[in-house]
Amino acid sequence: MFFALWPQAKARQALHKLALGIQPLCKGRVMVADNLHLTLLFLGEVERTRLPQLMQIAGNVSAPAFAFALDKLAFWRHNRIAYAAPQVTVPALVELASALRQQLKGAGELEKSEKFAAHVTLIRNAAKALESQAITPIAWAADSFVLVESVSTEKGVRYQILHKWPLNVSGGE
Repeated sequence: MFFALWPQAKARQALHKLALGIQPLCKGRVMVADNLHLTLLFLGEVERTRLPQLMQIAGNVSAPAFAFALDKLAFWRHNRIAYAAPQVTVPALVELASALRQQLKGAGELEKSEKFAAHVTLIRNAAKALESQAITPIAWAADSFVLVESVSTEKGVRYQILHKWPLNVSGGE
């Protein structure tokens, strides 16, 4: 399970189109369009009995709605991932991820967490890493965050939204 920002349809389509466009160059497996997301905090395996408490804790997070752009294509060679990301730090995005982490740590629900790196995975198992490059900006309006469960199906892994929390519209840009 993980907390994430979930893109609106227009951003999702643009990200999927980008992934399809670079796949012939770097090979690898294009992420399913419906699975595209920006992870705020990875939880790992979570017992179902903990879900109510996790949802309550996440409900205590208060953050403004905000907008940003994914305008960079880059690769992580060590885990063979092609991803889209903002070229500059988005303070509201970092603050949201940090607020979630602090709430869960404070409640004893977070044993460890990785450093936050804002990105949307486009391709897994890339055989060739391309040079990082600027891309046509893909606008993303963050008006909520979600708790997501990874579900194995006959057709592969699908991400299922378990709960959605709105961000404060009055505090946004």
